[in-house]
Amino acid sequence: MEIIVYIIVGILNGLFSAGAGQILIFYLVYILKQDTKKSREFSLSIMPIISIPTLMYYITKSNVGIINCLIFIVISLLFGYLGNIVMKKMNSNVLNLISGIFLFVLSVYSLWRLK
Repeated sequence: MEIIVYIIVGILNGLFSAGAGQILIFYLVYILKQDTKKSREFSLSIMPIISIPTLMYYITKSNVGIINCLIFIVISLLFGYLGNIVMKKMNSNVLNLISGIFLFVLSVYSLWRLK
């Protein structure tokens, strides 16, 4: 079962470049009953690694531009570190609620854009 979930996470990361970490966290927290914070830490530690092939593809096959990618990487590293500090101080239920609200809003926005 775990291998199938990891395959799905990899495919989603390659297709959408988003959402794969949330699916991994959902699987770890609600199916495997792992601690929320540990699950988020695991997801945050592996997502950059599985994103490397996607990053390489987009840098070489599209017009994204390496300078734009480098600027985004530096800013993301800084604020990712700050976000990690804040996450460690938050209650797990609050983290789950924020994630749920964020995904719900993005889903509604995506459906609204389809019209």
